[in-house]
Amino acid sequence: MRDRTRHRNRFHHTMKRDLLHRDRPQGGRRSGKVFRIALAGNPNAGKTSLFNALTGQHQHIGNYPGVTVEKKIGFFNTQDISLEITDLPGTYSLTAYSIEEVVARDFVMYEQPDLIVDVIDSTNIERNLYLLLQFRELGVPVVGVLNMMDEAEEKGIQIDHEQLGTILGIPFVKTVGHRGTGVQELVDLLLSLARGEETIEGRPVNYGRELEGQREDLVAELALDPSFSSQFSLDWMAIKLLEEDEDAIAKVKGSHFQAEQIIEHAARARTWIKRHFNEEAGVVVAEQRYAYIHGAVRETVKKKRPRHRITTTERIDRIALNRFGGLFVFFAMMFLVYQFTFAIGNPLSDLIDAGFGALGQLVTTLLPASLLRDLVVDGIIGGVGGVLVFFPLVMLLFFGLAFLEDTGYMARAAFVMDHFFHLFGLHGRSFIPFMIATGCAVPAVMSARTLVNPRDRIITVLVTPLLMCGAKSPVIAMLAAAFFPEKSALIFWLVWLAGWLIAFTIALVFRRTLFKGEAAPFVMELPPYRMPTFRAMVQHMWERGVLYLRKAGTIILAASIVLWFLLNFPQRTADTLPVSDPQMAQVEQTVAVDTAMDENKALQDDLVYSYAGRIGHAMEPILRPAGFDWKIGVALLSGAAAKEVIVSTMGIVYGVGEADPDQEASAERAPLRERIASDPTYSRATALALMFFVLIYFPCIATLAVVKKELGSWKWSAFLAVYTVIVAWALAVTVYQTGVLFGLGA
Repeated sequence: MRDRTRHRNRFHHTMKRDLLHRDRPQGGRRSGKVFRIALAGNPNAGKTSLFNALTGQHQHIGNYPGVTVEKKIGFFNTQDISLEITDLPGTYSLTAYSIEEVVARDFVMYEQPDLIVDVIDSTNIERNLYLLLQFRELGVPVVGVLNMMDEAEEKGIQIDHEQLGTILGIPFVKTVGHRGTGVQELVDLLLSLARGEETIEGRPVNYGRELEGQREDLVAELALDPSFSSQFSLDWMAIKLLEEDEDAIAKVKGSHFQAEQIIEHAARARTWIKRHFNEEAGVVVAEQRYAYIHGAVRETVKKKRPRHRITTTERIDRIALNRFGGLFVFFAMMFLVYQFTFAIGNPLSDLIDAGFGALGQLVTTLLPASLLRDLVVDGIIGGVGGVLVFFPLVMLLFFGLAFLEDTGYMARAAFVMDHFFHLFGLHGRSFIPFMIATGCAVPAVMSARTLVNPRDRIITVLVTPLLMCGAKSPVIAMLAAAFFPEKSALIFWLVWLAGWLIAFTIALVFRRTLFKGEAAPFVMELPPYRMPTFRAMVQHMWERGVLYLRKAGTIILAASIVLWFLLNFPQRTADTLPVSDPQMAQVEQTVAVDTAMDENKALQDDLVYSYAGRIGHAMEPILRPAGFDWKIGVALLSGAAAKEVIVSTMGIVYGVGEADPDQEASAERAPLRERIASDPTYSRATALALMFFVLIYFPCIATLAVVKKELGSWKWSAFLAVYTVIVAWALAVTVYQTGVLFGLGA
């Protein structure tokens, strides 16, 4: 055992050493010694774990379908050959019902990889082999990977993989992807195939005498067009025409010179099959595939009769999947995640805040009074530092979500929430984008591709950005900690919950007005509970958190500098504010009320006169019913780029406003949340209204761009931007005015 472990560790080290993060070599598909492999399989078969093991790349792994919605490419290199491995979306079949099925099928058809590696869940081998047979129909060599063999053995399942390979004409390898077991054997096989030392002849699937006769006639007619024959596998196309596959029919219509005759021929064949079998042709084809699979499995798979005992998964599911209790379990789990986040994250945030405060004081001491010092201290350190203060909270939140995903609970949560989602006109699979949105709305919108019905997909895309995401979390966390210090976790959880309820309500309105119709049925498999490794959870946490850091170093840094400029220019001179100007006189009157402390009045005057101050005051009449002043208006305007910028903007605004020119080097600046809490403009009602406004209004630019990409038109992005601002304003006004009535306005 020790020798095998040492060998496996050395193998992983070699893979990481040999990995080249580069594009595919130039010169076409066969350029150099590149062997192109498509990694495919059913959702939850462990495909992404195997991809990570092969390439050394770190992709997100979750125990529910729909995470991998785009192909990912990695390389495994040796001295003489390079394996280019493309991770295709998880799919149950190649029938073009969903986007991931179309992506997987079109990649194999048009990109023509040298080999398909089909990853199979060994605990459910019959269902997984269905996809493998469809890949064989496409005429591409296939290797089967019997993954999760450890779980199969625990269930008493024994698979003779060599005999299975003999029957199907396909080599099989046993693996446990997340542990690296069997990966060396798979690599050896792939390299042997790539070098031509071994070949895969394959064996055509026989659908029975009746179907084979109809298929052969269609193949003969399809072959009359040489151009069409060079593009597609004729055997596969004939079977798809018998199944009345819409995508295959469209390809014939668009590419074959005798399209009408072939479509009519296929229709007659389907009619004959229906009369002969008293079933639709598509059903007959599926039954023949399963009959072929069943015969192979019967000869090669043995199942020990398990003892009658309740498994751990079944015990937990009795509670987690309860129709009513399951909802309470889900919301309780999320509350615990947030409690964990704040209990550990708040002290860490205070330490980081103190560190940036000390850094600001040091720079103030070292640099002479100048615009450069103000830019560094207030613009860069105050802006970016104000966002990074909440980095521990964001990372801990991602860690908690990674735990729920990797244990397999998220799939249960989707199952439990399905009935609840249908009450509001949403599809049960919409739960996946909703939960991904807790991290970031961009991948959440992309994951809505898993919804087959276009109406379901559009509704999900339009309401997903309303949920709490990692960008909104720092703003809401800061306000909760500033105005509700003893109940910050509870307030944060309630706002998170409100985001869900608002999304449900708007989805119901959309379903009954713009997108009438019933949601499609929901089907999702439930993987067994697994204890995630600490390393995997940290990896997932870091993958998400690094995006937050990149924003801090790019978008937020740039926005902080721009905002500093808007807050400090134009420079005010002694005769800048003529008393005769009625608009400026009103501005002066506002400043006199807002700045009671005489020593800060000059700085406040500068702020009011700046570009940002003018924009903020122009917005103030609209925002005042929600309890917002011009400073909040400036912060909200900056949040259009990225919601984290709201915090950095507040850091700049309040950093400038509270600086004491007589004590520049020695004054110790209070944390941002304390400075905001001490501002007389704010109240608990204002804070609550601001939380809800930030939660709902105007998705970030990146989200709007991906909405356009996914839905195919800027009109949806514009609609999303406009309706969220209107809803956010109405909700903020309602919350503020209600809070004032209940005594929260003081």
